[in-house]
Amino acid sequence: MPKETVAPPKRRSRRWGRDSMPQVRSILLLRVSSSVDKDVDHPQFFDPPYALKYLQAALSREPDLRVRLWDCWIRPMSASQLLDYARQFGPDLVVVSASSFDVHVADEFVRALKAQENPPWVIGIGQGYYFQGPFRQGSTHRYDAILLGEPEEEFHRLLEAIRSDGVSGGQWKRHYQNLYAEGKRFLVEDPDRLSFPSYTPEELSAYRSIYPVRLSRRVVWGFLIATRGCPHRCAFCSEVMRVSTGARLRSRSPRNVADEMEHLARQGVNICSFQDDSFSAHHGFVRGLCEELIARGSTMPWMARVRVDELDYDLLALMKKAGCALLGIGVESANDRVLNIMQKQKNQRPWIPLCRQIFQWTRQLDISTNAYYVIGNPGETREEIEQTIRLAMELDSDSIQVHFYTPYPGSAAWETYKDLFIEHDPARMYHYARPLVSLAALSAEELLAIRAQFYRRYIFRAAFILRHLRRFWAFYLHNPDVFRRLLGIRKIL
Repeated sequence: MPKETVAPPKRRSRRWGRDSMPQVRSILLLRVSSSVDKDVDHPQFFDPPYALKYLQAALSREPDLRVRLWDCWIRPMSASQLLDYARQFGPDLVVVSASSFDVHVADEFVRALKAQENPPWVIGIGQGYYFQGPFRQGSTHRYDAILLGEPEEEFHRLLEAIRSDGVSGGQWKRHYQNLYAEGKRFLVEDPDRLSFPSYTPEELSAYRSIYPVRLSRRVVWGFLIATRGCPHRCAFCSEVMRVSTGARLRSRSPRNVADEMEHLARQGVNICSFQDDSFSAHHGFVRGLCEELIARGSTMPWMARVRVDELDYDLLALMKKAGCALLGIGVESANDRVLNIMQKQKNQRPWIPLCRQIFQWTRQLDISTNAYYVIGNPGETREEIEQTIRLAMELDSDSIQVHFYTPYPGSAAWETYKDLFIEHDPARMYHYARPLVSLAALSAEELLAIRAQFYRRYIFRAAFILRHLRRFWAFYLHNPDVFRRLLGIRKIL
């Protein structure tokens, strides 16, 4: 792990201006990490800390402000190491981003940080702060404020409140602590106004996808969010696993998104990944973006996550023309009972026929696909999982991911099943790890064995292996690290 040299600061005390206003001259942006979602055998990729990168981009425009971002996902540090790092940098304000998997690390760090003489203000962001259960009682009072939801716009209002509040006022602290107690979720209302993040060479190397694409070159991934919000009500969906908040769609302008893609290209990115919770939810935006990219003569390939009931042939053809190289599609299950429990189907549109049609069209248009499947659903039997395995082989996507049904806090499923998890810390949940509690008509051990069987039957087909190598051999030749990472699936087979 590369080490950053930081000169020891002089003894620091809180500085005040002539009007007794607190001076924020240095800000540390920090994403903590633990091993909960890293210590699994399933191949994974790491994406950027989006909110922190947007904050970094905006704050870096202030010439008198020192801003530093440290991401423990790519440069791991323990809570004690983070404390030493913060002492060296000497920030006036620390923004800590934490997921439910690692919020306990954030709490430990903040507790030690606040025990120091002249501690900085500390703001918490991220979905790790959504769940307030017995495992976190008494932890959040050490934070000066916690911003739930999308903090990119609200943070700047909070920062202005800190700068304008008197030495002994504290009005902003009471205001934001009350909002947190009420569960207030902040939203980005005008995403076009957000500054484009920039990335260091180390970040561009670290934030990488594991999906093969039909490109004969070393790929450098760029990540961006084009739309926020998801109008769907899938029972298993939780803010724990989402990048945006709420049901209301808020789209950037096609021109703004195309500008950011060019901004990423100037940094060396040669393929973009849209991380929208449902990229295809806003047809008008998708069409507008594709037309903008075509009009610019863009050669940047891209991928996105979509739903089968939001697509048609004409839209897929336009997406292909605009550079779409890969689509991630949530099939989930082949059983209507399970799909209804998931609340996946809507408007009485038959889900499985839609899946068959969309995968047929993507093959015709030569768009690569990655299909997502979920097993271990409530009451699910071995035969119902077998139906899903047979459907997966019929759809025959270029790659698949199989995870376990996980009722993360914040989902409708959590409200239904949370009493079963009383003795389990929900922060230990992870949909690629062994289920803490099996909700299916099978044990957790049986589900692990069935998932391994699912992958074996899918991957070890002569026709699949030959077609996959024919389509992606050039990609693997230039990206052997991706091939090695995908080979990690052997550990769960």
